[in-house]
Amino acid sequence: MPPMNFKLETISGTLPQLSSQAKVFFIPQPSPNLLAWDKTKTWARTLGFTQEPEKTDKFSYRFESEIEPKTSLEVNVLTRNFHLFYDWKNDLEILSSGNPPQEAQAISLARGFLQTANALSEDLSQGEAEVIYFKYKDGNLAKALFFSEANFVKVNLLRKEIDQIKVLPANPKDSNVSVMMTAAAGRNRGVIEVNYTHFPISEGNYATYPLKDASVAWSQLTSGKGFVANLGNNPSGKATIRNVYLAYYDSQSPQNFLQPIIVFEGDNDFYAYVPAVSDQWVEGD
Repeated sequence: MPPMNFKLETISGTLPQLSSQAKVFFIPQPSPNLLAWDKTKTWARTLGFTQEPEKTDKFSYRFESEIEPKTSLEVNVLTRNFHLFYDWKNDLEILSSGNPPQEAQAISLARGFLQTANALSEDLSQGEAEVIYFKYKDGNLAKALFFSEANFVKVNLLRKEIDQIKVLPANPKDSNVSVMMTAAAGRNRGVIEVNYTHFPISEGNYATYPLKDASVAWSQLTSGKGFVANLGNNPSGKATIRNVYLAYYDSQSPQNFLQPIIVFEGDNDFYAYVPAVSDQWVEGD
């Protein structure tokens, strides 16, 4: 990460007046359950994994398909968060299948897969979706500038807004829930990768906290106390901030609470976050 230099250029030329308070929502954590292991095996069978899995962690399984190239499925038995991956580099014939699904169809197929996996929560079905196209280049994936050259499509699924406030992951350009697809037929070749990290939010269980002023957050950002969520195409570290707003932080790691952040969004896909809850309140907690 290069040394950062920030320039504020919002439409008004100033920082916005943000809300002085916001809700912080409770995120319940699952408890160990002896039945979770067997239930996970049953669930995996619905996705085509019939072989006995390998236990890889205290609460994790790894399944593999019987046929080559293999599809692997790693899953936490408590949260049912999972990663599915098809070894597509050993099946480059999928590149000759044509262009992947276009935007509307890709979003529908991604949500349909999660529905089949009993993983399409209401907040994901109603949230925004972003579609990114990739092409095969030099053994890896690179963003496709044109649909006509695309071999793969990635659908990023975000949670719906809460109280008209966005819910953003650690990197807003790479969501906690995503589905990568090709034009190839068959589930294992059509859906080649799924990343699924999703912790249910108890929207009826919250407390209201005071928030810091946008000017305080700006001062913290410019003094190096913020978190650069996505550097974007700003390799020199110079970021022009165009928009400042309140959001919620959707962590990839288990958290007890869904907490507000102040987002600084800039040119060339730059995003930075600063915790929004008043420092005085946190220090006095």
